[in-house]
Amino acid sequence: MTTLLKTAAIAALITGFANTAHAGSPYAFQSDAYLAMVEPAELITPFAETTALAEIEVIAPKTLSSDSRIAVARLDGGRLIPTPYSEEFDWKMLNKRTDLNIELMNAGDYIKYIPEIPFDGHDTDNKIDEIRLTAANEGFSHVIVYGMGADAYWASFGGKALAETGLTVHEDCDSWDKAKAKALLVNAHTGEVLGAAKADDITYNIGYLADDMERVLKTLT
Repeated sequence: MTTLLKTAAIAALITGFANTAHAGSPYAFQSDAYLAMVEPAELITPFAETTALAEIEVIAPKTLSSDSRIAVARLDGGRLIPTPYSEEFDWKMLNKRTDLNIELMNAGDYIKYIPEIPFDGHDTDNKIDEIRLTAANEGFSHVIVYGMGADAYWASFGGKALAETGLTVHEDCDSWDKAKAKALLVNAHTGEVLGAAKADDITYNIGYLADDMERVLKTLT
């Protein structure tokens, strides 16, 4: 019995010494000379920057393409109105300068999709989101909604706070800024604002606003 206990104690002592010598090592029972010859395994970092990941980022599809149909909707006091002829010209010129299909939204199409209002009832409140849905129903992938004056105030659009427009507006979007004229490029299906254009010189119609929207479109094409 005494011999058995002594043998167990010696074995435990040897095991503890070996584990202490190379604690945490997969080669705990190998000599230091042997370990010096073994090439350490490389650590793999799943999210490290690699050439493959860089290539994926480059070939990621853009938001807009030649198949995109973009409507242009003019706001006045938050409501859709027919585009004035002088402003219509600037948007048609923008269409010629890009490879995208930019068309003016027919104000009459809006009536086909808004709810019918009883004679003594209240008008619907969210005009901007209704314009977006009208564009989607008419087969447009995106819509440029624009307005001037009170429709382009700080942190608002169409006379409503951005949070009340029904649109998804990112914090870094220029739509939060004030301008004499402001236009939002909106995904007609999701309501996400993809970019904003502004102009403070509207002396000769909205040519500068259309030019700034061209900049937005190019970044997404």
